Amino acid sequence: MKAKTEWKDIPFSEYPVVKRLGLEPTNRRWKKERIYTDGDKFYHKDSLHGEVEMYNSRKKHIGVLTAEGDIHPKKGKGKGRVL
Repeated sequence: MKAKTEWKDIPFSEYPVVKRLGLEPTNRRWKKERIYTDGDKFYHKDSLHGEVEMYNSRKKHIGVLTAEGDIHPKKGKGKGRVL
C-alpha cells in the first residue's frame, strides 16, 4: 500500500498544483508562506493542513484546493476571508 504524503512538510514550490496550473511566485507572503499567482488568481499554502488556499483577483477567498490541484471535497470558500 502506498504511504500517504504529508503535504504540510513539503515546500509549496514542490506541490503538483504549482506545475499543473503554471503558478509563478510573487514577492508577497501570507503567514510566512509565499503567495503564487497564475496571472488571475492568487494561491498560498495552508501550512497547518497542507492544502492550497485560493483567492480571486480582488483577493477574496474563493476556495480550497488539494495539493494535486483538485477542488477540496469538504471545504469551500471562507466568508470574509481576504489576503
